[in-house]
Amino acid sequence: MVHIVIIGGGPAGVTAALESARLGADVTLIEAAHLGGRATWHSLVPSKVFLSAAEALTAAHPWLENPPSRPNLDTLRARVRAQAEAQSQRQHHALSQAGVRLIEAVARFEGPHTLRLEFTAGHSERLDVERVILATGSEPIFLPGLKPDGQRLLAPRAMANLTAWPEHLIMIGGGVTGSEYVSFFSQMGVSITWVTDLPTFLPRAEPEIAAGLAAAMEARGVRLYPNAPVAQAENTGSGVRVTLQDGRTLEGSHAFIAIGRRADTERLNLDYAGVEVTRQGVVVDDYGRTTQPHIYAIGDVAGPPYTVNRAQAQARVAVRHALGLPTPPLKANTWVEAVYSDPQVAQVGLREDEARRLGYAITVLHAEAAQTLKAHLGNHPQGRLKIIAEASSGRLLGAAALGGHAVEVINALSLALQAGATVEHLMQWAPAYPTWGDLVRAAVDGYGV
Repeated sequence: MVHIVIIGGGPAGVTAALESARLGADVTLIEAAHLGGRATWHSLVPSKVFLSAAEALTAAHPWLENPPSRPNLDTLRARVRAQAEAQSQRQHHALSQAGVRLIEAVARFEGPHTLRLEFTAGHSERLDVERVILATGSEPIFLPGLKPDGQRLLAPRAMANLTAWPEHLIMIGGGVTGSEYVSFFSQMGVSITWVTDLPTFLPRAEPEIAAGLAAAMEARGVRLYPNAPVAQAENTGSGVRVTLQDGRTLEGSHAFIAIGRRADTERLNLDYAGVEVTRQGVVVDDYGRTTQPHIYAIGDVAGPPYTVNRAQAQARVAVRHALGLPTPPLKANTWVEAVYSDPQVAQVGLREDEARRLGYAITVLHAEAAQTLKAHLGNHPQGRLKIIAEASSGRLLGAAALGGHAVEVINALSLALQAGATVEHLMQWAPAYPTWGDLVRAAVDGYGV
């Protein structure tokens, strides 16, 4: 029986452990802290609790003149704790039922086939390994002068302990985390200034879709500062002062620092294992295999994009390959990248500029949410869908959407893209009416005429 050791108990590690056990391996999962990882305790679950609260308020009362006030922070904090604990317990139960051996320790390589396990009680043990899967995730990036203090200088980890609503929040960072929290706080009536050092917000997104989100936030009263690198954020006692590199200063009650993430490899001693690491993360092939054939890396530790669905897909491929079972390699650009803001942003496959850079002659199809009845019923008429297809064959290359339930629209198109579907296939699709599938119909109607 093959023994697989998995280092990291977040979504990638748990998925790898369950898949390994299902396929008959002897499995050991090593997690340094709480099962569930940062995703459960500090980032994904807390953010989605906050966003779900905002969604519930706006979805239940989209056209009322006097919608309910924002929720009580004590209630939100309790909900975050309850959801994180419940998710961790569910994972623990599933792993226990599968026969996975759980070890709470810090794991460090002493050689390619040897780990040193360091326990909180102070002792350590040596563990010889046959197959290893690294799933240690990613950690937030903080720079000198840009560090949270948990009081007025916030970060995702601090949101589970937020005790008072900010009066004026300065969001530093234009990525997914920044976008989601800007959306949440603006829905809660908080005054917001949004700052990014890049020319656009959401730089990984299709440009017009990203611009649509920025415009939606601006229409909600958010003040936008693109091309504005931050030099320092400081707690003044009564508020915060954010100094831009060009000398301008911004004043607020709180600042939120979300400038990016990086692969968490620091404690692994990968140089002892002979595993290559770059600034992006551990170097892997399409099976998740590192420069050491018996060591695999999955999820955030293998570099961006930092999404759970990609991490779980990598886990399944890596496990099967590590066990010598037939498996296709992970196909690039087939996972959905989603931003659960209001409006939502989602995309899959190639952006238009990427497709052109790769030499494709393409057809671009568009539809506006206002063309569908569903958008008006849900009070989400501002949104759009963009589909990119190969001009000669009509084969789907990518899609991006902005608006209510954009993630569900792109989920459907991601399956079509993985199946090698063409625009003609989409033209034959007859989704239930009214649904968000009508947005796809509106985009493809008239194709080829």
